[in-house]
Amino acid sequence: MAETKSDRGPSRDYPSLSESPWGLWDLMFKRRSCRKYVPGELGAELPGELARVVALALETRGAAAESIIPVTDPGVGASLRKRSYKGFANKINVWLSRAPANAFLVMDVPQEDLNGQRPSELPKASMAMEDCVLWLTGKGFGTCWLGGVNSAEISSLMGLGSGIKVPAVVCFGSPRKAPATLSFDNFMRNALSRKRKPLTSVAYVETMQESYLPAGLSAGGFSAPQVQDVAGLLEALRDGRTGGGASLDLAVEACLEAARIAPSASNFQPWDFIVIKDAKRLEQLADLCGENTAWRAAIVAAGTPGTWTAGLFDKPFWMIDVPIALSHMSLMAASMGCGARVFTDGMDEGAINSLVRAERNVRTVGVMRLI
Repeated sequence: MAETKSDRGPSRDYPSLSESPWGLWDLMFKRRSCRKYVPGELGAELPGELARVVALALETRGAAAESIIPVTDPGVGASLRKRSYKGFANKINVWLSRAPANAFLVMDVPQEDLNGQRPSELPKASMAMEDCVLWLTGKGFGTCWLGGVNSAEISSLMGLGSGIKVPAVVCFGSPRKAPATLSFDNFMRNALSRKRKPLTSVAYVETMQESYLPAGLSAGGFSAPQVQDVAGLLEALRDGRTGGGASLDLAVEACLEAARIAPSASNFQPWDFIVIKDAKRLEQLADLCGENTAWRAAIVAAGTPGTWTAGLFDKPFWMIDVPIALSHMSLMAASMGCGARVFTDGMDEGAINSLVRAERNVRTVGVMRLI
Protein backbone atom coordinates (compact mmCIF):
# COMPACT_ATOMS: atom_id res chain seq x y z
CA MET A 1 0.00 0.00 0.00
CA ALA A 2 1.33 3.44 -0.88
CA GLU A 3 1.92 6.04 1.80
CA THR A 4 -0.19 9.16 1.35
CA LYS A 5 1.75 12.40 1.21
CA SER A 6 1.00 15.99 2.13
CA ASP A 7 3.38 17.49 -0.41
CA ARG A 8 3.35 17.82 -4.19
CA GLY A 9 5.34 14.66 -4.81
CA PRO A 10 3.48 11.62 -6.13
CA SER A 11 2.14 9.13 -3.62
CA ARG A 12 4.00 6.32 -5.38
CA ASP A 13 6.17 5.72 -8.46
CA TYR A 14 3.30 5.50 -10.94
CA PRO A 15 5.36 5.61 -14.18
CA SER A 16 7.10 2.38 -13.14
CA LEU A 17 3.72 0.63 -13.33
CA SER A 18 3.60 1.17 -17.11
CA GLU A 19 5.62 -0.88 -19.57
CA SER A 20 5.85 2.16 -21.90
CA PRO A 21 6.62 5.87 -21.31
CA TRP A 22 3.81 7.65 -19.46
CA GLY A 23 4.64 11.22 -20.43
CA LEU A 24 1.69 13.05 -18.92
CA TRP A 25 2.99 12.28 -15.42
CA ASP A 26 6.17 14.26 -16.04
CA LEU A 27 4.17 17.13 -17.52
CA MET A 28 1.70 17.42 -14.64
CA PHE A 29 4.39 17.29 -11.97
CA LYS A 30 6.52 19.74 -13.94
CA ARG A 31 3.79 22.40 -13.90
CA ARG A 32 4.27 25.10 -11.26
CA SER A 33 2.73 28.52 -10.80
CA CYS A 34 5.43 30.83 -12.14
CA ARG A 35 5.87 34.44 -10.96
CA LYS A 36 9.39 35.04 -12.24
CA TYR A 37 9.94 35.57 -15.94
CA VAL A 38 12.66 36.74 -18.28
CA PRO A 39 12.11 38.67 -21.52
CA GLY A 40 11.75 36.35 -24.46
CA GLU A 41 10.01 35.88 -27.78
CA LEU A 42 7.09 33.48 -28.07
CA GLY A 43 8.21 32.24 -31.46
CA ALA A 44 6.56 32.75 -34.82
CA GLU A 45 4.59 29.49 -34.70
CA LEU A 46 3.25 29.79 -31.17
CA PRO A 47 0.26 32.13 -31.74
CA GLY A 48 -1.23 29.90 -34.44
CA GLU A 49 -0.56 26.71 -32.51
CA LEU A 50 -2.04 28.16 -29.32
CA ALA A 51 -5.15 29.35 -31.13
CA ARG A 52 -5.74 25.82 -32.43
CA VAL A 53 -5.27 24.25 -29.00
CA VAL A 54 -7.62 26.80 -27.40
CA ALA A 55 -10.29 25.96 -30.00
CA LEU A 56 -9.75 22.21 -29.45
CA ALA A 57 -9.99 22.54 -25.66
CA LEU A 58 -13.18 24.62 -25.86
CA GLU A 59 -14.74 22.09 -28.24
CA THR A 60 -13.73 19.10 -26.11
CA ARG A 61 -15.09 20.67 -22.93
CA GLY A 62 -18.30 21.90 -24.57
CA ALA A 63 -17.45 25.51 -23.72
CA ALA A 64 -18.67 28.50 -25.69
CA ALA A 65 -16.52 29.55 -28.64
CA GLU A 66 -14.17 32.42 -27.79
CA SER A 67 -14.73 32.05 -24.03
CA ILE A 68 -10.93 31.90 -23.89
CA ILE A 69 -9.03 34.57 -25.82
CA PRO A 70 -5.27 34.14 -26.41
CA VAL A 71 -3.31 37.41 -26.19
CA THR A 72 0.08 37.03 -27.85
CA ASP A 73 0.65 40.55 -29.18
CA PRO A 74 3.33 42.08 -26.90
CA GLY A 75 1.77 45.55 -26.95
CA VAL A 76 -1.71 44.35 -26.05
CA GLY A 77 -0.23 42.00 -23.46
CA ALA A 78 1.72 44.81 -21.80
CA SER A 79 -1.43 46.91 -21.50
CA LEU A 80 -3.40 43.94 -20.15
CA ARG A 81 -0.70 43.22 -17.58
CA LYS A 82 -0.80 46.76 -16.21
CA ARG A 83 -4.57 47.10 -16.20
CA SER A 84 -5.28 43.69 -14.68
CA TYR A 85 -4.06 44.61 -11.18
CA LYS A 86 -5.69 48.05 -10.95
CA GLY A 87 -7.90 48.47 -7.90
CA PHE A 88 -7.48 47.56 -4.23
CA ALA A 89 -8.74 43.96 -4.42
CA ASN A 90 -6.40 43.15 -7.29
CA LYS A 91 -3.18 44.24 -5.59
CA ILE A 92 -2.55 40.57 -4.83
CA ASN A 93 -1.12 40.47 -8.36
CA VAL A 94 1.04 43.61 -8.06
CA TRP A 95 4.07 41.38 -8.67
CA LEU A 96 3.05 41.57 -12.33
CA SER A 97 4.45 45.10 -12.45
CA ARG A 98 7.95 43.59 -12.28
CA ALA A 99 7.29 40.51 -14.42
CA PRO A 100 7.97 40.77 -18.17
CA ALA A 101 5.09 38.39 -18.98
CA ASN A 102 3.12 39.99 -21.79
CA ALA A 103 1.20 36.97 -23.06
CA PHE A 104 -2.14 35.87 -21.60
CA LEU A 105 -5.15 33.64 -21.84
CA VAL A 106 -8.29 35.62 -21.00
CA MET A 107 -11.42 33.81 -19.82
CA ASP A 108 -14.71 35.61 -20.46
CA VAL A 109 -18.18 34.42 -19.46
CA PRO A 110 -21.60 36.08 -19.16
CA GLN A 111 -22.15 37.96 -15.91
CA GLU A 112 -25.44 36.13 -15.39
CA ASP A 113 -23.61 32.80 -15.54
CA LEU A 114 -20.99 33.97 -13.05
CA ASN A 115 -23.69 35.12 -10.63
CA GLY A 116 -25.96 32.11 -11.08
CA GLN A 117 -26.72 29.59 -8.37
CA ARG A 118 -24.99 26.99 -10.53
CA PRO A 119 -22.74 28.43 -13.27
CA SER A 120 -22.78 26.47 -16.52
CA GLU A 121 -20.21 28.17 -18.77
CA LEU A 122 -17.66 28.91 -16.05
CA PRO A 123 -16.68 25.30 -15.21
CA LYS A 124 -16.37 24.30 -18.86
CA ALA A 125 -14.21 27.32 -19.67
CA SER A 126 -12.10 26.61 -16.57
CA MET A 127 -11.42 23.04 -17.71
CA ALA A 128 -10.40 24.30 -21.14
CA MET A 129 -8.13 26.95 -19.63
CA GLU A 130 -6.24 24.38 -17.57
CA ASP A 131 -5.93 22.16 -20.66
CA CYS A 132 -4.16 25.09 -22.33
CA VAL A 133 -2.00 25.70 -19.25
CA LEU A 134 -0.72 22.13 -19.42
CA TRP A 135 -0.10 22.46 -23.16
CA LEU A 136 1.92 25.65 -22.57
CA THR A 137 3.86 23.85 -19.83
CA GLY A 138 4.77 21.20 -22.38
CA LYS A 139 6.08 23.98 -24.63
CA GLY A 140 8.42 25.16 -21.90
CA PHE A 141 6.49 28.23 -20.75
CA GLY A 142 5.85 29.28 -17.18
CA THR A 143 2.21 30.00 -16.34
CA CYS A 144 0.19 31.45 -13.50
CA TRP A 145 -3.56 31.52 -12.89
CA LEU A 146 -4.72 34.99 -11.79
CA GLY A 147 -8.13 35.23 -10.16
CA GLY A 148 -7.78 38.67 -8.58
CA VAL A 149 -7.96 40.74 -11.76
CA ASN A 150 -9.79 43.91 -12.75
CA SER A 151 -12.52 42.54 -14.99
CA ALA A 152 -13.78 45.97 -16.10
CA GLU A 153 -10.33 47.13 -17.20
CA ILE A 154 -9.62 43.93 -19.12
CA SER A 155 -13.08 43.91 -20.71
CA SER A 156 -12.58 47.49 -21.87
CA LEU A 157 -9.15 46.74 -23.33
CA MET A 158 -10.37 43.59 -25.11
CA GLY A 159 -13.57 45.22 -26.40
CA LEU A 160 -15.83 42.68 -24.74
CA GLY A 161 -19.54 43.34 -24.80
CA SER A 162 -21.68 44.49 -21.92
CA GLY A 163 -22.69 41.72 -19.55
CA ILE A 164 -19.40 39.86 -20.10
CA LYS A 165 -17.01 39.38 -17.19
CA VAL A 166 -13.44 38.15 -16.87
CA PRO A 167 -13.26 35.80 -13.86
CA ALA A 168 -9.63 34.84 -14.44
CA VAL A 169 -6.65 35.15 -16.74
CA VAL A 170 -3.48 33.12 -17.13
CA CYS A 171 -0.19 34.88 -17.80
CA PHE A 172 2.62 32.98 -19.48
CA GLY A 173 6.14 33.54 -20.69
CA SER A 174 9.73 32.37 -20.43
CA PRO A 175 10.37 31.34 -16.81
CA ARG A 176 13.42 32.38 -14.86
CA LYS A 177 15.39 29.18 -14.48
CA ALA A 178 16.71 29.69 -10.95
CA PRO A 179 14.72 32.14 -8.82
CA ALA A 180 16.61 33.81 -5.97
CA THR A 181 16.53 31.88 -2.70
CA LEU A 182 15.10 34.87 -0.84
CA SER A 183 12.24 35.72 -3.18
CA PHE A 184 8.47 35.93 -3.12
CA ASP A 185 8.32 33.21 -5.77
CA ASN A 186 10.34 30.81 -3.63
CA PHE A 187 8.25 31.65 -0.58
CA MET A 188 5.04 30.88 -2.48
CA ARG A 189 6.56 27.71 -3.89
CA ASN A 190 7.77 26.37 -0.54
CA ALA A 191 5.05 27.64 1.78
CA LEU A 192 2.02 27.10 -0.42
CA SER A 193 2.35 25.48 -3.84
CA ARG A 194 4.21 22.38 -2.61
CA LYS A 195 1.67 21.66 0.10
CA ARG A 196 -0.94 19.22 -1.11
CA LYS A 197 -3.54 17.37 0.89
CA PRO A 198 -3.00 13.60 0.92
CA LEU A 199 -5.41 11.37 -0.99
CA THR A 200 -6.90 10.03 2.23
CA SER A 201 -8.15 13.51 3.20
CA VAL A 202 -9.74 14.47 -0.14
CA ALA A 203 -10.95 11.14 -1.58
CA TYR A 204 -13.70 8.76 -0.53
CA VAL A 205 -15.33 5.50 -1.64
CA GLU A 206 -19.04 5.34 -2.51
CA THR A 207 -19.97 8.03 0.05
CA MET A 208 -18.20 10.76 2.01
CA GLN A 209 -18.40 8.53 5.06
CA GLU A 210 -15.61 6.18 3.90
CA SER A 211 -12.12 7.53 3.18
CA TYR A 212 -10.24 6.28 0.14
CA LEU A 213 -7.28 4.02 0.83
CA PRO A 214 -4.67 3.48 -1.92
CA ALA A 215 -4.85 -0.01 -3.40
CA GLY A 216 -2.06 -2.52 -3.70
CA LEU A 217 -0.83 -2.08 -7.28
CA SER A 218 1.69 -4.23 -9.10
CA ALA A 219 3.91 -3.40 -12.06
CA GLY A 220 3.34 -4.86 -15.49
CA GLY A 221 0.32 -5.57 -17.64
CA PHE A 222 -0.28 -1.94 -18.56
CA SER A 223 1.20 0.13 -21.35
CA ALA A 224 0.44 3.83 -21.62
CA PRO A 225 -0.69 4.80 -25.15
CA GLN A 226 1.87 6.39 -27.45
CA VAL A 227 -0.10 9.66 -27.54
CA GLN A 228 0.80 11.62 -24.40
CA ASP A 229 0.73 15.24 -25.58
CA VAL A 230 -2.16 17.39 -24.36
CA ALA A 231 -3.55 18.17 -27.81
CA GLY A 232 -3.62 14.48 -28.73
CA LEU A 233 -5.26 13.56 -25.43
CA LEU A 234 -7.92 16.23 -25.93
CA GLU A 235 -8.69 14.75 -29.33
CA ALA A 236 -9.00 11.30 -27.73
CA LEU A 237 -11.44 12.68 -25.14
CA ARG A 238 -13.41 14.53 -27.79
CA ASP A 239 -13.68 11.50 -30.03
CA GLY A 240 -14.30 9.00 -27.22
CA ARG A 241 -11.26 6.91 -28.14
CA THR A 242 -10.12 4.12 -25.83
CA GLY A 243 -7.41 1.50 -25.98
CA GLY A 244 -5.67 1.08 -22.64
CA GLY A 245 -5.27 -1.96 -20.47
CA ALA A 246 -4.97 -0.24 -17.11
CA SER A 247 -6.66 -1.93 -14.18
CA LEU A 248 -9.60 -0.11 -12.67
CA ASP A 249 -7.75 0.46 -9.38
CA LEU A 250 -4.78 2.01 -11.18
CA ALA A 251 -6.98 4.17 -13.40
CA VAL A 252 -8.95 5.52 -10.45
CA GLU A 253 -5.94 6.19 -8.26
CA ALA A 254 -3.98 7.86 -11.05
CA CYS A 255 -6.92 10.20 -11.75
CA LEU A 256 -7.22 11.06 -8.06
CA GLU A 257 -3.51 11.75 -7.86
CA ALA A 258 -3.75 14.03 -10.91
CA ALA A 259 -6.55 15.96 -9.20
CA ARG A 260 -4.60 16.20 -5.94
CA ILE A 261 -1.77 18.18 -7.57
CA ALA A 262 -4.01 20.53 -9.57
CA PRO A 263 -3.71 24.28 -8.89
CA SER A 264 -6.38 26.13 -6.90
CA ALA A 265 -6.93 29.68 -5.62
CA SER A 266 -4.42 30.35 -2.82
CA ASN A 267 -3.83 26.57 -2.90
CA PHE A 268 -6.89 26.04 -0.67
CA GLN A 269 -7.75 22.78 -2.51
CA PRO A 270 -11.50 23.16 -1.78
CA TRP A 271 -12.46 19.80 -3.17
CA ASP A 272 -13.58 16.27 -2.37
CA PHE A 273 -13.64 13.28 -4.73
CA ILE A 274 -15.95 10.32 -4.24
CA VAL A 275 -15.16 7.12 -6.16
CA ILE A 276 -18.20 5.09 -7.23
CA LYS A 277 -17.70 1.44 -8.24
CA ASP A 278 -20.84 -0.29 -6.99
CA ALA A 279 -22.89 -1.40 -10.01
CA LYS A 280 -26.26 -0.28 -8.65
CA ARG A 281 -24.95 3.10 -7.59
CA LEU A 282 -23.24 3.54 -10.95
CA GLU A 283 -26.53 2.88 -12.70
CA GLN A 284 -28.22 5.50 -10.53
CA LEU A 285 -25.44 8.00 -11.12
CA ALA A 286 -25.50 7.51 -14.88
CA ASP A 287 -29.24 8.11 -14.88
CA LEU A 288 -28.79 11.31 -12.83
CA CYS A 289 -26.29 12.50 -15.43
CA GLY A 290 -28.65 11.70 -18.31
CA GLU A 291 -26.78 8.67 -19.71
CA ASN A 292 -27.93 5.09 -20.18
CA THR A 293 -24.53 3.53 -20.97
CA ALA A 294 -22.70 1.09 -18.70
CA TRP A 295 -20.08 2.82 -16.57
CA ARG A 296 -16.91 1.12 -15.38
CA ALA A 297 -16.48 3.57 -12.51
CA ALA A 298 -17.09 7.23 -11.75
CA ILE A 299 -15.60 10.00 -9.66
CA VAL A 300 -17.90 12.65 -8.23
CA ALA A 301 -16.02 15.93 -7.83
CA ALA A 302 -17.43 18.23 -5.17
CA GLY A 303 -16.49 21.68 -3.90
CA THR A 304 -17.08 23.94 -0.94
CA PRO A 305 -18.48 27.39 -1.85
CA GLY A 306 -18.28 30.52 0.20
CA THR A 307 -14.61 30.95 1.07
CA TRP A 308 -13.40 34.45 1.97
CA THR A 309 -11.76 34.82 -1.44
CA ALA A 310 -15.12 34.50 -3.19
CA GLY A 311 -16.48 37.39 -1.17
CA LEU A 312 -13.41 39.54 -1.74
CA PHE A 313 -13.15 38.95 -5.47
CA ASP A 314 -16.88 38.44 -6.21
CA LYS A 315 -16.51 35.14 -8.09
CA PRO A 316 -17.30 31.49 -7.31
CA PHE A 317 -13.80 30.03 -7.09
CA TRP A 318 -15.20 26.57 -6.30
CA MET A 319 -16.60 26.52 -9.84
CA ILE A 320 -13.11 27.27 -11.18
CA ASP A 321 -10.89 25.19 -8.89
CA VAL A 322 -12.81 21.90 -9.06
CA PRO A 323 -13.11 22.01 -12.89
CA ILE A 324 -9.34 22.54 -13.04
CA ALA A 325 -9.00 19.26 -11.12
CA LEU A 326 -11.49 17.64 -13.52
CA SER A 327 -9.28 18.70 -16.43
CA HIS A 328 -6.35 16.90 -14.79
CA MET A 329 -8.41 13.79 -14.04
CA SER A 330 -9.84 13.41 -17.53
CA LEU A 331 -6.52 14.02 -19.28
CA MET A 332 -4.93 11.45 -16.98
CA ALA A 333 -7.63 8.95 -17.88
CA ALA A 334 -6.99 9.58 -21.58
CA SER A 335 -3.23 9.14 -21.05
CA MET A 336 -4.04 5.61 -19.87
CA GLY A 337 -6.28 4.87 -22.83
CA CYS A 338 -9.44 5.03 -20.71
CA GLY A 339 -12.67 6.45 -22.07
CA ALA A 340 -13.70 9.39 -19.93
CA ARG A 341 -16.42 12.01 -20.03
CA VAL A 342 -17.00 14.91 -17.66
CA PHE A 343 -20.48 16.16 -16.75
CA THR A 344 -20.81 19.61 -15.18
CA ASP A 345 -24.37 20.50 -16.19
CA GLY A 346 -27.57 18.72 -17.16
CA MET A 347 -27.41 16.56 -14.04
CA ASP A 348 -29.47 16.33 -10.87
CA GLU A 349 -27.07 17.87 -8.35
CA GLY A 350 -29.35 17.45 -5.36
CA ALA A 351 -29.86 13.75 -6.00
CA ILE A 352 -26.13 13.21 -6.55
CA ASN A 353 -25.34 15.03 -3.30
CA SER A 354 -27.76 12.68 -1.58
CA LEU A 355 -26.31 9.60 -3.30
CA VAL A 356 -22.79 10.34 -2.06
CA ARG A 357 -24.02 11.67 1.30
CA ALA A 358 -22.30 14.98 0.76
CA GLU A 359 -21.82 17.15 3.80
CA ARG A 360 -24.21 20.08 4.16
CA ASN A 361 -21.80 22.72 2.82
CA VAL A 362 -20.44 20.58 -0.02
CA ARG A 363 -21.84 20.70 -3.57
CA THR A 364 -21.30 18.46 -6.57
CA VAL A 365 -19.46 20.33 -9.33
CA GLY A 366 -19.04 17.54 -11.84
CA VAL A 367 -18.96 13.82 -12.47
CA MET A 368 -16.31 11.99 -14.49
CA ARG A 369 -17.26 8.58 -15.75
CA LEU A 370 -14.87 5.86 -16.92
CA ILE A 371 -15.93 3.23 -19.45
